[in-house]
Parts: sequence; C-alpha cells; structure tokens
Amino acid sequence: MALLATLLALSAPTLLHSFKQRKLEQEATQLLAVTEYARNEAISKGVPMNVWIDAESGSFGVQASDGYEGDEKREKYYSLDPEIHFDPLEAAPDQEGHMILATFDPEGTLSLESATFIHLVNRAPDGISLQQTEDGWGYEIVKEEK
Repeated sequence: MALLATLLALSAPTLLHSFKQRKLEQEATQLLAVTEYARNEAISKGVPMNVWIDAESGSFGVQASDGYEGDEKREKYYSLDPEIHFDPLEAAPDQEGHMILATFDPEGTLSLESATFIHLVNRAPDGISLQQTEDGWGYEIVKEEK
C-alpha cells in the first residue's frame, strides 16, 4: 500500500501537467476550427468574416465584418477554459470592442491585417500557438518545444 501511495505521489505532478497540456491543445484545436469555419463562411456567403477575441472575458468567435450584413445564425461564440488565456495581441477592435484576429476575404484568403501568430497559454505556463500557413490561406497549430 505504501509503495502504491509513493508511486501515485510521484506520478501526480506529471499527470496534472498532462491534463493541463491536453486542455491547451483542445482549446487551440477549437480556435483553429473557428478560423476554418470563418474561411468557409466567407467563401460561401461572399462576405468578409472576422475571427475575434475578447481577451478580458476569454471569449472568441466569428461574425461578418463591420459594414456587412451576415446571417446571425452563422455567428459563433465560444469561451476559453478559465485556466487558459490569450497572450496580449495588438489588433484593431471592431464596433463591439472585440480584437480582430483574422479577416477572411470572400475569396478565402486572409487579409493583410490578420494576425500572423496567435498564442494561447495556461497557468503552468505552457503555451501553444496558431500561425498562418505558408500559403496564407489559414492557420496551423504549432506546439512549443521545451
């Protein structure tokens, strides 16, 4: 019994770190899916679509760019896990005060103002990033090396 307790005590920090890293990867995957959704909506509706964040509330989503009417049913809103946050990002706010990470043009390309790098971190502090693909058509997940 003592041996089992010792093994558990030694492995608990590693397991906890693994669970935190997994949450971080899940949030990055969800953010990547939102960027892909925005690109698909821009192409199918012929309307520029924004991927935005609200760093204070830990929320993010997709909606039509300011000045364009979009189908409100196509807008998406998500919240980050409370243990995870966006690294500070300099980006232009929209009319609602959200920071615009990416704008997909109706052709499916990213606008020049789109962030090239989006960084998510947890309290560990482990991090994971989304960066623009080389062809500039979207984003990909980049894990940090330790």
